[in-house]
Amino acid sequence: MIGRRFRLAIHQFAPALLDPAANASRIAESATGSGADLVLTPELALTGYDVGDAATSLGIRLEVPGTVLDDFERAPDTVLGLIELGDDGIPYNAAVLLREGRVVFRHRKLYLPTYGMFYEGRFFGRGSRIDAFELGGGWRAGILICEDFWHPGLAYLLAAREIHILLVQAAPAGRGVWEGGESGARFATNDAWERIARTTAQLYGIYVALANRVGTEGGVVFGGSSLLVGPTGDVLARAPDDEETVITATVSLDEVERARRPFAHLRDEDPWFMVRELTRCLETAS
Repeated sequence: MIGRRFRLAIHQFAPALLDPAANASRIAESATGSGADLVLTPELALTGYDVGDAATSLGIRLEVPGTVLDDFERAPDTVLGLIELGDDGIPYNAAVLLREGRVVFRHRKLYLPTYGMFYEGRFFGRGSRIDAFELGGGWRAGILICEDFWHPGLAYLLAAREIHILLVQAAPAGRGVWEGGESGARFATNDAWERIARTTAQLYGIYVALANRVGTEGGVVFGGSSLLVGPTGDVLARAPDDEETVITATVSLDEVERARRPFAHLRDEDPWFMVRELTRCLETAS
């Protein structure tokens, strides 16, 4: 049960491509045995990443019972990456918070990369809003999916909604293998993810949990190195870059409050100033 202190698990997972039933069974079993109160999985953990034209057929209508989500009825709260089939018939790259197998919150990915090896815009619809939600025990949380995390305005919007923890799902390809990472990871790109996570956590005095996937699909190797960053910007737990694993740590609202003293960044923030200046910027651009 989620209270002011709770146990968080990050499941660094390598999903079987196009096999949601097998993936749901494995994730639910791992979540149940983790001893955690909340489990975070990577982007598209239910289906794998390279789904292509199968996106629509793999999509789940969240309001319809009798899906693979039933596997999570006895699991702890789980943030699961999946394909949602919207009422409009469009598949969305989404993350849902499952509580006893029921969807209690959903975030649709807002920024769909279409550069380099990525082509998500061909197969997925784009989300249209960002919200925070009550996690329990006094916690407010937000969810971002992969490319969303590289757009700092989204983290700002969630911080303005007074979140205490940011849950990030990702499926980034590992690049820069010859250079390696500063923290010892195989891929130089892992450093960028860690820098963003640590900076975001320290700027807003929040926890940042990042679930990256591992494994391969086609010629792509995924980077792993999932991590949990505390509200002071310190890494509290880190996964290896090359294998499935579950990392756990205890998070505490007391630590959030302690990290925000003596600072007053959020207290002094002025979202209305941002609204005015963005409006002026857009008017000038047009």
